[in-house]
Amino acid sequence: MTDLDAFLRWNSGHLLENRTRGAYAEWLVHRALGFDPGQHRVEWAEVDVTFSSITLEVKSAAFVQSWQQARPSTISFPIEPRAATGYVFCLLAEQDPSLVNPQDLSQWLFWVVPTAKLHRDRRSIGLQALIRTYGDGLRFEELANRIEALRPALPEGSRAAAEMDLPC
Repeated sequence: MTDLDAFLRWNSGHLLENRTRGAYAEWLVHRALGFDPGQHRVEWAEVDVTFSSITLEVKSAAFVQSWQQARPSTISFPIEPRAATGYVFCLLAEQDPSLVNPQDLSQWLFWVVPTAKLHRDRRSIGLQALIRTYGDGLRFEELANRIEALRPALPEGSRAAAEMDLPC
């Protein structure tokens, strides 16, 4: 029998590493919504987060990387052709390598953007365009409410609305 915890620390313990930070950002979105994402992450799932009728693509970026840098990274988030309700762009915003801590939720900013508002011909969106269009970013505590606002409007009195306990 091997030590799974030791493997997980070795494989995924460095939260500044791009691949691990992306999975961590997905986990943060699940936690903000207050639900357990399940026992295991599905690497190639259709969408990153499914929350009732809301489906989300989660993208992460950081100024500080796991490697030595001359200056903070330029922030850009990929936009992929997906059938998600929206995107959650997650930025680990601390720029000082000696202070950056992905586990400190106050160092993260989030933008929730309906997929329909993203230009279909764009392959990415930079930080300045994101701020100009969608504001300075949300704190972790504000994330769930903004995601809830993506819930598709259901016809008044519909069976689906009643099943979801939405006001009719």
